[in-house]
Amino acid sequence: MKLTALPGKIRLPRRRSWRILTILTLVVLLSGSGLAWWSSRADDLPDGVVFTYGDQTETVENLQDRIQTLKALYGVQPPDAQDTVKSEAFRRDTAKAVAVGMVLERAARDRGIVIADKAAQDVLTRFISERIGEGPDARSKFVQALGTTGTSEDAVLDEIKRQLAVSQLFDSVTKGSSVSDIEVADAFAQRKEQLGNPERRQITNIVVRTKEDADQVLADLNAGTPFETLVAQRSLDGATRDKGGDLGQVTAAQLEDGYAKAAFAVPAGGLFGPTQTTHGWNVGRVRQVLPPQPAVFDQVKDQLKQQLVLEKALATWREWLGAKLVGADVRYADAYRPADPSAPPQQAPGWSPSPGQIPGQAPGHPQPPR
Repeated sequence: MKLTALPGKIRLPRRRSWRILTILTLVVLLSGSGLAWWSSRADDLPDGVVFTYGDQTETVENLQDRIQTLKALYGVQPPDAQDTVKSEAFRRDTAKAVAVGMVLERAARDRGIVIADKAAQDVLTRFISERIGEGPDARSKFVQALGTTGTSEDAVLDEIKRQLAVSQLFDSVTKGSSVSDIEVADAFAQRKEQLGNPERRQITNIVVRTKEDADQVLADLNAGTPFETLVAQRSLDGATRDKGGDLGQVTAAQLEDGYAKAAFAVPAGGLFGPTQTTHGWNVGRVRQVLPPQPAVFDQVKDQLKQQLVLEKALATWREWLGAKLVGADVRYADAYRPADPSAPPQQAPGWSPSPGQIPGQAPGHPQPPR
């Protein structure tokens, strides 16, 4: 059994889930901190060791096991081994991200943060229920699927505990972050344009493999063939084919640049394309144009205040984390040492949402054009 049912992220307790993903991204996003806290000397570590942190040792085997767990939970896919440049970058960035995670785990323990087994089990049970179903058979399928990816239920539970611990650590460090009504009003004046709703368009789309196929689709449409008929007959996008090719109401920012330029250049009812995206050649129709709506203070003030509180909390978090990392002693094996030890990794493997995923897109199907 392949792990096709588990590409999404575990949904953690509602109050904390957004924080966890943000924190785990910010673990490695210390842009501008200038903290050269990683050991930069050449360390002669034993064979099979990735790095050491204090009295902890991360082995190659442990790191590979961690990657398999992230693959099961988040769909992390290491680069093709033949692509040596990307593989090396992934190896070094993954090692660094795991090392930063260890620093945070120790900080959580120092603050007395302990995650109960039941709390992690409850999160995992909800995840299985949402992705596979309820009951012992669903859990058995989940465990079996984990085995095919080279990880285990215990490893997944450990990962959940790490996330929950970092979430509580974030709460502890940033407790008391608040903003005044005056700050909210000032922020609204500065961000009014960004807070408004941009123009949206309801678009139906047909994806084919070649430009010649797309030209034929466009010719058939101009000859009077119904759009829905060609979607059912020709479109490669299984996620939208049964919905007449409907992508929903999207903004230009949700679409690939070339596709957005074409889709937002025609009036309601107009056809556009062929235009190429990463998923193939596309022909689309604009079903509806929804004009932009300016922001109204009373309608956005509560959401804006939450955003400002988060920004202030993150500033506190960065300052605290920077100070914590200055004293860390991480020694890398040469093969895993980041190219620039004081810079953040290029990517936090598996710990941030897939960019540009349109809500409702079915896993495993071609994504709508972005």
